[in-house]
Amino acid sequence: MPEILRVTAAADVKRIVLQSSQAVGTRPGAVSHAPLHAIEDLVRRSGLGWTILRPGGFASNAFAWAEPIRASRTVTAPFGDVGLPVVDPDDIAEVAAAALRDSAHDGRTYELTGPALSTPRERVADLAAALGEPIRFIEQTPDQAREQMLRYMPPPVVEGTLAILGTPTAREQRISPDVPEILGRSPRPFTAWATRNIDAFR
Repeated sequence: MPEILRVTAAADVKRIVLQSSQAVGTRPGAVSHAPLHAIEDLVRRSGLGWTILRPGGFASNAFAWAEPIRASRTVTAPFGDVGLPVVDPDDIAEVAAAALRDSAHDGRTYELTGPALSTPRERVADLAAALGEPIRFIEQTPDQAREQMLRYMPPPVVEGTLAILGTPTAREQRISPDVPEILGRSPRPFTAWATRNIDAFR
């Protein structure tokens, strides 16, 4: 058992929540997410009450666009018209808190998504509406995106990310019922995230 789980058990903690990734379930053979399989297995064997959260793409990944929006009101991104149900990190946090408080979630694995498919082009439009100024969207080719991403991601992660962004599976585009079932409300849409965080783009 890794040290963090030993310390947790020794402290008499009864329940843990692991934030994993949707791709563990949707792309089980992907090299990019292989380490998460091992971490999930360790958590399941920990002897503690456990809940595993597998969110899809984060709404907050749009922070990567903050600097070019501030500098030139421009966003470059690949696969401009491919939709994914990006999830608000605040929803992930609320689900995690609910799982920590209630043993009914022990032994469960949840997929967390937003309420609707959203494309990069649409998310840029949502940011422009929140900002009150136009933002130009320039679609990258996959090779252009790969070259950019390789500056800060390992190659397997780049390839796994591009595969999800460009050719999502039906399950990756599915709107999960787990956030509504756990929180008793709809997931927050990207527009809500954009409005709440728009100062980062000014």
